[in-house]
Amino acid sequence: MIAPTIHAERRTRLAHTIDKPILLMGNGERPRNLPMSTVPFRQDSTFLYFTGCTIPGAAILIENGESTIYLPQPAEDDALWHGVSHTIEEMAQPLGFTKVKATDCLEQDAKKLSALETIAIPDLAQTLRAQKIYGDPLVYGQQNGSDALIDAIIQMRRILSHEEVAEMQATAVVTKAAHCAAMSITRPGVHEREVAAAFHNVVARAGLRTAYPSIVTVEGDVLHNFRYVNTAKSGQLLLLDGGAEATSGYATDVTRTWPVSGTFNTQQRAAYQAVLSSQLAAIDMVRPGVRYRDIHMKASQVLAEFLVDEGLLTCSAEDALETGAHAIFFPHGVGHLLGLDVHDMENFGDRAGYPAHRHRSDQFGTGYLRLDLDLEPGMCVTIEPGFYVVSAILQDTSLRERFHNQVDFDRALEWVGFGGIRIEDNVLVTTDDPHVISAATPKSIDAVEAIVGQAPSPAAL
Repeated sequence: MIAPTIHAERRTRLAHTIDKPILLMGNGERPRNLPMSTVPFRQDSTFLYFTGCTIPGAAILIENGESTIYLPQPAEDDALWHGVSHTIEEMAQPLGFTKVKATDCLEQDAKKLSALETIAIPDLAQTLRAQKIYGDPLVYGQQNGSDALIDAIIQMRRILSHEEVAEMQATAVVTKAAHCAAMSITRPGVHEREVAAAFHNVVARAGLRTAYPSIVTVEGDVLHNFRYVNTAKSGQLLLLDGGAEATSGYATDVTRTWPVSGTFNTQQRAAYQAVLSSQLAAIDMVRPGVRYRDIHMKASQVLAEFLVDEGLLTCSAEDALETGAHAIFFPHGVGHLLGLDVHDMENFGDRAGYPAHRHRSDQFGTGYLRLDLDLEPGMCVTIEPGFYVVSAILQDTSLRERFHNQVDFDRALEWVGFGGIRIEDNVLVTTDDPHVISAATPKSIDAVEAIVGQAPSPAAL
């Protein structure tokens, strides 16, 4: 866990940057179908960063360098339904706050301030409450609030401390075990939901939860495939994109792809090795001062050379990169920031991932690059190149017309049904060589083949 003294130091730094009072809202409970039946609670990441507070419905006011936390008073019958009830003072004490008030006092106290700065959060009700105090529209992911406050938050959260990295490193141990458990029960006839259950079981038994909905699929060509509907067959590849989340909120985000049968066939082996070579070349570039877009282009170059060798591209790798033809088979960016969010701070749009003088490309594929910063020590990024055979892309009329002189679409259509391969790791920028936080999760061909199918079939348990 992150110590309360660290959260207090963060609030002090923030207060020195912003010359107005600051209001930060935490998420509240949100109903699933009945008011008493709620979706799993997850605190807003910025609120968590500055408070460590996981109590629903909380808020803080920072004024003149002092912080007051506002907590909901327990209901009179709370002990009946939820066990021993604590006072708000008792709840605030382990968080390191000496000034605590009931949330009912928030509006009255805020009215005494001439102006304040705040941001929108995922919880609509809490955001609307902040909007009434703030006076300007707040819409999460769109109208995010004070520009000065957002910029200060981004600058602080973008560089991870040793304590934050330690949280992610410890959680990566669980993520590795979960991936290995999923690999080991995979065999022809296993269902995607059984593989997902093996992954999630390891995470839950460690007392953690997943950082995002896990992708577990033999249809890896569907980039965000959250459906577990298929029975795995021999000859298919299974892609699992999943990561555990630390109790402090820090994410891991790891993808591995393996053969359902336990052995890559010739075609799969060549494609897998190309993606792995692409990833290793990109990881080696994760160093201070390197522009992240250049890392994306390096990964793309290695993949494009494979595509040329396979006859899928009829031009040179250099020509393909210039026009974006390679993106027919690698249509997304090579990665993103990682921290308290799996796509860290993307609720602020490109503000967190692009400097003011850079903008997203309008080129097919490269336009999906989520990050284009010059890397600094303490940044953590994902490196996740992929190779996909997407029928909808291959049959898209506009793309076929644009790239008809560079892509052999007829040959590519022969690959339909191949699925997709993605290999993803979490990489910390250091003052020296890149540090791969998720390095222990197997990814070499030999290591993967040695694990797949080694556990008893779920049907035999």
